[in-house]
Amino acid sequence: MRVVGTFHPSSSVSRSLKCRLTDTALEHLVIAKTDKLEVYSLQPDGLKRECSVDMWSRIVSVQAVPAKEESHSDLLVMTDHPDIKLVLFTYETVDGQATLKTTGTCSLVDRAARPAEFVTDVRVDPTGQIAVASCYAGKLKVVSLQGGKLGESFDVSLPEINLLAFTFLYTSDEDRITLALLHLNHRRQMQLLCRDVLRAEFELSPAHSNLLITTLLSERTFPSLEPPPHLVPVPPHSAGSADDEEEDPTGPAHRGGVLVLGGRKVLFYEHATEDQQETRKEKQRRLSSRMLSGKASEVAKAREKEKERESRRIKARATVKWPWSAITAWTPVDEGRRRVLLGDEYGRLAMLAFDEDKVSFTLVPLGETSPTTTLTYLSSQVLYVGSHFGDSQLLRIHPAPIANASSDTLLIPPGLSSISPYALASASGKGKARASEYDIDESTTREGRIINAKGSFVEVLRSYDNIAPVSDAVLADIDGSGQPQVITSSGSRNTGSLRVIRTEADFQEQARLDGLSGITDMWPLRQHFNDQAHTHLVVSTLRETLLFSLTSKETVTHVEPSVAGFATHVPTYVAGNIPRRQTTSNGGRTTSTYVDSPLSVQITQEGIRLLECDALLGAFTPLGEGWNPKKLADSNMAGQQVVAAAMTPSQFVVGLSGGYLALLNLSTSDTIQLLQSRSFPDEICAVSCTPFDPTKNYATSVAASFWGSNKVVVLSLESSEKYLSPVCEVTLPTLPRAVLLHNFGTGARAKDADFRPHVLAGLADGSVVTYALRDGQLHDRKVSSLGDAPVSLSLCTIDGRTVVFASGARANVLYWDRQRVRPSPVGIKYMVKGVTLNTVHYPSCLAIATSSALLIGNVRGVDKMQIRTIPLGLDNPRRMAYHPAQQIFGVSCVRTLPGRVGDSETVTGSFKLFDGHTFQQLHHFLCNPDEEPTAVLALPGEGTESNPVFALGTMVVRPEQAEPSQGRIILFSLSSTNGVRSLKEVASQPVNGCVYALVNVGDGVIAAAVNSAVTIFKIHEAGPGAALPLALSKGPEWNHNYFVTNLVMDGDLLFAGDAISSISALRWKDGLPKIQTVARDYGPLWPVSIESTGNGVIGANSDNNLFSFTLHTGSPRGALEKDGVYHIDDVVTKFIRGGLSSADVGEDQAVKAGHVFFTSTGRIGVLLEMDDATALHMTALQRNMAKHIKGPGEVNHTQYRAPATPRGHTDAEAAYGFLDGDFLESLLSYPEPEKFMEGDVEAERVTLPLATVKDVLVQMQSLH
Repeated sequence: MRVVGTFHPSSSVSRSLKCRLTDTALEHLVIAKTDKLEVYSLQPDGLKRECSVDMWSRIVSVQAVPAKEESHSDLLVMTDHPDIKLVLFTYETVDGQATLKTTGTCSLVDRAARPAEFVTDVRVDPTGQIAVASCYAGKLKVVSLQGGKLGESFDVSLPEINLLAFTFLYTSDEDRITLALLHLNHRRQMQLLCRDVLRAEFELSPAHSNLLITTLLSERTFPSLEPPPHLVPVPPHSAGSADDEEEDPTGPAHRGGVLVLGGRKVLFYEHATEDQQETRKEKQRRLSSRMLSGKASEVAKAREKEKERESRRIKARATVKWPWSAITAWTPVDEGRRRVLLGDEYGRLAMLAFDEDKVSFTLVPLGETSPTTTLTYLSSQVLYVGSHFGDSQLLRIHPAPIANASSDTLLIPPGLSSISPYALASASGKGKARASEYDIDESTTREGRIINAKGSFVEVLRSYDNIAPVSDAVLADIDGSGQPQVITSSGSRNTGSLRVIRTEADFQEQARLDGLSGITDMWPLRQHFNDQAHTHLVVSTLRETLLFSLTSKETVTHVEPSVAGFATHVPTYVAGNIPRRQTTSNGGRTTSTYVDSPLSVQITQEGIRLLECDALLGAFTPLGEGWNPKKLADSNMAGQQVVAAAMTPSQFVVGLSGGYLALLNLSTSDTIQLLQSRSFPDEICAVSCTPFDPTKNYATSVAASFWGSNKVVVLSLESSEKYLSPVCEVTLPTLPRAVLLHNFGTGARAKDADFRPHVLAGLADGSVVTYALRDGQLHDRKVSSLGDAPVSLSLCTIDGRTVVFASGARANVLYWDRQRVRPSPVGIKYMVKGVTLNTVHYPSCLAIATSSALLIGNVRGVDKMQIRTIPLGLDNPRRMAYHPAQQIFGVSCVRTLPGRVGDSETVTGSFKLFDGHTFQQLHHFLCNPDEEPTAVLALPGEGTESNPVFALGTMVVRPEQAEPSQGRIILFSLSSTNGVRSLKEVASQPVNGCVYALVNVGDGVIAAAVNSAVTIFKIHEAGPGAALPLALSKGPEWNHNYFVTNLVMDGDLLFAGDAISSISALRWKDGLPKIQTVARDYGPLWPVSIESTGNGVIGANSDNNLFSFTLHTGSPRGALEKDGVYHIDDVVTKFIRGGLSSADVGEDQAVKAGHVFFTSTGRIGVLLEMDDATALHMTALQRNMAKHIKGPGEVNHTQYRAPATPRGHTDAEAAYGFLDGDFLESLLSYPEPEKFMEGDVEAERVTLPLATVKDVLVQMQSLH
């Protein structure tokens, strides 16, 4: 059984809008990602996240609709096929916590209808009375909106079957609701028309509405339908009435209309006048009379007249040429829509503005952004850009250029006339003496002006990481840390990039002190116990102790041993500030209190030294005799040497040679006094006595580890009668070199809900072992590895919470999250120790010791994913491979130069070489002008001329060919010039088609998927006189498919995925004369990506389903048995065998890493392998949870995960072989999970104990 979990959620943004969701003046930005709705409030200092809701389907549209109280809005969300529906959300705030509550739903599913080809969207009319949804060809769904609820709904027939865009028009009559429709007619001509929505008759008007005159749009203006055009309704504008305080009230009047975007021009079609509407209405009446006359001649004439009217081309009232690629998003700047921001598919941003003196346009280029999927103007020149192909952005548009003042804002193609901003200002400055707007000849189309500006007007305020779309990916342990990094080929258009993704803490270095080697520990000191700022740092090495003064930002001063006051000739075990202890007697009862003091303590092998700080001199001086075990009267401990120590502000725990453990404190007379001692049979290795309640100055427990026995013992300090009495113990496999007590929760006592005391041990073999301390026993043992060096443990504060630094060969930050201790790698090599440091010049920082330096800085985001971007711009990465021996990446890219709509595109292919550590581009191989790379393979060679490192597959693009007929396989070795590595072409083999995939099947042998065939190629030395040193000879070929787009190797088996049919299992090994067919699946599966599982294959198809097969080879004819199917609701583009992290390994792990997958929307997920016994219980648990938990819009989980087709989910087959890990893990956050364990009847009861179930869920969480 496989479990599907999410490591990185989908980051692609599909829609956004600004609205007011509350009765207050506060406005909100609503962002629709692929499967999540997020709400942000617009604050003076930026966007503040308020809430989010996960949608159990893909979001295609979101609209604001009037709420019950019309002062604010609700949200209407439309989801995509196959679970297409409308869901109404209301924004609520309870006890300061904002939520989105589902208040209505309307299913749009129609299995008999054909899904719409061009537009799946919903629109709300300007009065908020109805919403109209388009999701099937030839029909629309009309839903009434009443009092903040979804009212009655009905289907209306739509004669315009190939609908390209639709929108509501602004009308002066509130009872008139009119739709503008842009469609492709039966002659493949683009036609703009409108129809009235007749709510009483439950239909659209049979005849075209007269509000807009029906017109054909020129094919020269709209040469392409990809992406489809947009319609933007424009309200009427009357001269002298300001719709906006910033608006010029003297702008020219117009009756309103619609903008048509997406072609080589922006067109504005104005509403017809009242006289024109009456005239057309009368003509339509006469035409209808002829049609109903019954006379064949009259009917023929009427039909001919109707065809003539529908074939007319009406001039637009205003136009302006669009110089760039197709427009993909727009947003109005003001309510009157006098200014509209437009973004194209390559991120070119411009503002379209109505002119002040006439109904015409001025187009102002502003700058370049991410490719726009959605635009939302917020306020004060701030704009949100949502993108599917690049990072989403928060921008500020400035009135003057802020960068690149000497370059064109956006390059305007030759042949398009433009004017400079100075010429525009000069024309505007001549005054506004103009005729009345009603003197304008409306039959004349006014051509707009394009401003040729200089410099960028756009400032990026914030970027939001988006790794979509992921076309390829690799897992690579680049730095040898054992923590694999995810590297993806991401982005498209003008934002191609490589993304390096890792869940690790980000260290921001502020200062460095080089030359300090051999550091073993360190402790910051304050001048007084209650001071906030540290002034000194005690550093212990293997042989001595150093004291540094931190009173300057630029320098760190070493305090000379003669004036330091500390024992500097020996290493230090622990040091710290302590308060003074005072006692008071009341009624025979003595109580202790602690007051501020300048005292500090240093514990070395010689004993305990008490010091006092002189605030004026900033120096420490010894106070009293301290405590020296050599001077003890106790004959047992006398003469022993301190070997380990720990302290709290009021307690000192000292481990002595001979196995003695002593508990001491400071008396009221500033002397060190012994409270209790205890002997053990083994030598003490390490001790810890951290208080579980951080507000207290004392600990209630102490932990000690021992040489020889490898034991860790927990002892009590709760009362004088129980001092150093054993509580529990455990024996570890290797020596516990470090031990630490820590409460990961916020509770201070055992009865508190969030009380999480743990015992941690750092072992000599590089492992970290954690135990939960509950009821005097150790539970939940977890083991993780930090390499092969001994591990040290220390506490520090990061982002306001106390965490554990575990340092071995590599370092981790251990913190509490999702009901478990989670590790977060730290990107610092050879780290030894980390402590909290808060000085005047370095507030809220960390001091970190490495093997050769002392670092001061900040660690941020221990629980956040770090995403590093290597921008490639127009070079869009398609395929990539990592060569671990050479530590290099080979990335194939396709570069498309953006042009104007309809112009031919210039496409070039290349293969780039990147350094595996720095990601510096080392080499760039350019393909032939008509050639594109399609496959990349890392070969196990050493990089010499006879041992190539990469194989590149290509195809030759011929526009007149429906299927590629030519391609190449190119081999590359490495060459080095002045220490810089580069690629050298060593072989080139032409093939008859597109090389979709390459795999290594043996020493010097590769298999290639070329069009419909799988072919074996052998690498050998070329003959005399050859241009290249190596050659590829063609071997056996298997040709029994349509398009073999996927090919994976597992042992001597090849799994081939046919994009049209299904999966085939093949066998080939050196010596076989042909490729043998082992087994085939003949179902119409349409696989998109596949990967082997060890005994079969797993994959994803074009209907967003996961599937798996088990290969049976026992019989004479092998068989592929389908053993799993699951609707993942996303397009999986890549599978990789392996796991994402070096996660904790439990003693009885029920789940383990299997595969990592990547999707087109930026989701990274895992497929975990679960043993059959546990899977049986978890399947029952998922069934029980699905009965009680519904998704937004009352989505049933069982039905949602059932395999789907374009027609919808099948009723005949449920999901099997897969479990929804994210859904199951939500049980950990439910207050009463017991109800899911019981089921409705006895047969549904989950017999596995709840604690065990939670442990399994925590194991699942740890693997993603």
